[in-house]
Formats: sequence, structure tokens, C-alpha cells
Amino acid sequence: MRLLSIKCLTVWSNFNRLCYNTPLNSIPMTVRLCSTKPTILQNITKKVNPFGKLIIDLPFNVEIKPTNPHEHPDMDTLLVKLFSKSSIPMINNSEIISVNVSSVCDIRTIDTENNLNDISCIIEAPIGYDIEARTIGEGDVCISDMVSNTINVQTEYGNIVASKLQGKEISLSASEGGSITLKKSIQGDIEVNTAKDGTVSAEKCLGTRLDISTENGDVNVGSNYCEKSTFTTLNGNLLLNNLHMDSDIDINGNGSLNITCLDGSLQANLQEGLAKIQVVRITNDSIIQSSGEIHLNIPEDIDAKLTLISRKNLVIDPHISGKFSTDSKQFTNDGNGSEFHVETDDIIQVSQSSWMESLKLGKCSK
Repeated sequence: MRLLSIKCLTVWSNFNRLCYNTPLNSIPMTVRLCSTKPTILQNITKKVNPFGKLIIDLPFNVEIKPTNPHEHPDMDTLLVKLFSKSSIPMINNSEIISVNVSSVCDIRTIDTENNLNDISCIIEAPIGYDIEARTIGEGDVCISDMVSNTINVQTEYGNIVASKLQGKEISLSASEGGSITLKKSIQGDIEVNTAKDGTVSAEKCLGTRLDISTENGDVNVGSNYCEKSTFTTLNGNLLLNNLHMDSDIDINGNGSLNITCLDGSLQANLQEGLAKIQVVRITNDSIIQSSGEIHLNIPEDIDAKLTLISRKNLVIDPHISGKFSTDSKQFTNDGNGSEFHVETDDIIQVSQSSWMESLKLGKCSK
């Protein structure tokens, strides 16, 4: 009991010496969170014009969405909230970001001395605002439900999630390998690119143009209804489910191609990766050039004019009418529609869809 009392007195003495003999401004002050509920570090409200431009340049996670039209029917309010889930050093109660609304709305960090990795920022802007957002390091960006003239989002290692966007021009880029996800429908002139192992996935794209590029990352697209589309990768695998209108594909490395429903035209330059393509309809002249193996599945009633050239071996379903060249390296049919030219250094294997398969695939063309 006496030993315990001596220990308690020693602790109390050390506490007094720290608190009363040390200047207050030299003691690091930290906000400690007692639960997992985020703490609001800054809460900013600004009156703005209903239409304008928002520039964001921050080093942490950012979420961008429109203001609630029921709470702000005049579309003249900008809301910015800064959150943290852990301990954040507070230096003289200084602010972490600045919000300037003089000409354009500009949101930037003014605290460059502290570790801000655990901070996230939620920004609510009028729905029609143009967006130019940039994060550095591992800062992610989530943007949704905006109807803008231009939307430009750039990250480095951070991921981008975009959902239900409409814009004349939409550009999403991750320069150091962040992945990009497009949820729901994205409509406009769309450009998406990422580097290194960053991947791209999209549910539904509509508009005038779609341009997706990766280095080693895979691309997965659910449905694409853009008038003109370009898919480019080095070593990534392309999984394109419902591919409509006119498409260009360039695979410059060992990436593979899998199109589960082609209803449109296709210009494809491939290397040694495997290509699997299920054709519903060829609407304009198309050509595939490859060094690798190609598997085609075509409908029974295809009207395209087929020219299939393999420098290794042609394996054609016997139910498909047509004729071989004398050296059996080329196969053509009697189609009178658009030309479909397929050429490779490897094997071409062609199968014919059953009636049930054609019926299922035909649904993707509607």
C-alpha cells in the first residue's frame, strides 16, 4: 500500500512539472477522437452564382456532389466540410483549407506542415458548375450527379469514382496508377486514362466519344453506346461486354480481348494476346489484325462479307457456308453486307451461334 502511494505521488509530481514548468505554446495540442465518428474540422458555407466553375486542388480524399435542391432551391450555395477520423494536430487553431469565391470558386490547402492523409473533404456545389479537381499523392476523388459543361478530374495514385455524370466534356485521369470506376451512366465526350497497373471499369457510357487507355491495367465495360470509341492498352486485358457503334482497339503488348456482344463496326490492331469476339451484327466495314489466336462466334443469319486469313490454321464450323482457298489459309462467304476482314499469324477458330444463343445476344443490340 505504501509503495503504491509513492508511485502515485511520483506520477502527480511529474504531471505538475510538465504542466506548470513548460510553456503552454510548446506543448503539442492534438484533437483526440473518442469514437470512430468523423470529426468536422472545418464547415464552410458560401453564397455563389448559380452557374460557374469550381477549382479544387487538395492533397487528400475529395467527394463532389450537387447541393440538395430542396434545401437550396436557388442553386446559389457552396458547402465545404472537412472531416477526420483520427488525431489531427491543431496549430493555433489554424485553418487547413481556403475557399475563395471571388471570380471562380477555388478550394486549396493552406496547411502544408502537417500530415493530412486522414482528412477527407465533402464539397456540395450547384449542379451545373464546371468542375476542375486535382489531388496529389493517394488522394481519391468521388464525383456524382453533376450536369456540367466540363468535368476534369486528375489524381496521382488516388482512385476516381464517377457516378451519373452528364457533360459536354468529361476527362478522368490517374497519372501514377490510380484506378477509375464509372458507375451508373456517364454521358458526354468521355476521356479516361490511367497509368501503370491502374484499371478502368464502367457500367454504361453514352455520348459522342469514349476514349479509354491503360498501361498494364484491365478494362471492363458493361455497355457502350458512344458514337465513336477507342480502347488502348499495352498489357491490360479488355473485357467489353455490349459494344455498339464504331470502335477502335489497340493492344500494343500481350493483353487479351474479349467482346461478348459486338453490334457495330470494329477496327482492331492486336498482338499475341487471345481475342474472343461474339458478333451480333457488323454495321460498317471492319478489320481485325493480330499475331495471336482469334475465336469468333457469329450468328447464323450474318450478312457481313467474311474474309478470314490465318497463316497457321483455320477452324471453321461446318454449318457456316463459304469456301476455302486452295491452300486452306483463307475463308470467304457469300455475304453482301459490310466487309468483315480478320487476319492473324495464329489460329482462327469460328463457331456459329445456336438459335437460343443468337436470341440472347440479340437483346444487347436493343
